Amino acid sequence: MFQIFITDLDGTLLDHRTYDYSPAWPALSELKAAQVPLILSTSKTAAEIIPFRVEIDNHDPFIVENGGGIFIPEGYFSSIGLETREAGRFLVVSHAPSYPQLQASLAELAEVLNLRVESFAEMTPSRLAAITGLNEDRAKLSLEREFDLPFRVLNESFDPTQLAEEAQRLGLRLAQGGRFLHLGGNTNKGQAVTQLLELYQLNHQEPLRSIGLGDSENDLSMLEAVHLAVVIPNPHSQSPLKTQLPSARIAQVPGPEGWNEVVLSLLG
Repeated sequence: MFQIFITDLDGTLLDHRTYDYSPAWPALSELKAAQVPLILSTSKTAAEIIPFRVEIDNHDPFIVENGGGIFIPEGYFSSIGLETREAGRFLVVSHAPSYPQLQASLAELAEVLNLRVESFAEMTPSRLAAITGLNEDRAKLSLEREFDLPFRVLNESFDPTQLAEEAQRLGLRLAQGGRFLHLGGNTNKGQAVTQLLELYQLNHQEPLRSIGLGDSENDLSMLEAVHLAVVIPNPHSQSPLKTQLPSARIAQVPGPEGWNEVVLSLLG
């Protein structure tokens, strides 16, 4: 059986507040030793993920901006069969609208619903750092987006269901992340995971077993696309993942500590 682990980052492998992942080192080392692929599937940008992969010595494909883009290291698969474009040392699969299109659509949504919004497109690195706790260098990388537009609604109250319906009317989707709402194309983490698993199956003879780990609402489609879903509890999120995924395994503690415990037990 060929195992694949697919994980969210913020609030899952990374601590929600400090972004620390050091408690997960034992499990990361075991995955590496066992040559089990670890797919990072995140709302973060490729500019953020590429140096992080170097930090943890990861060489597998990854999914960015809530499924907007799949990045595959050149030569990783002998057969792909999908339309790709080159980006440095990676082949990219994407069906997302352009970033300027998303900015125009968000402006339209705000006008129609009389909302005041603040999006990544208008934030400076220092502004994003103040909101998230990232340092300014990392905040700058987080603003280098291509496929997905994070934003905040500044009104004291608004109807998220109405906002999601209006986005859908424009052919877009709204997702709730750990800190921000995300406006993107009609793609999600689950669709990207499904495409990637199909590529693995195309390039491997043995059966696949996929394990997904996530903590918030924008991980739901990803966790529904895998064989075994693992919910990492997040005290900062009101996500109903536990009730939406009744067969999921629930980690005992939040963040990288819970991630480490679950991954080690599954490898064992």
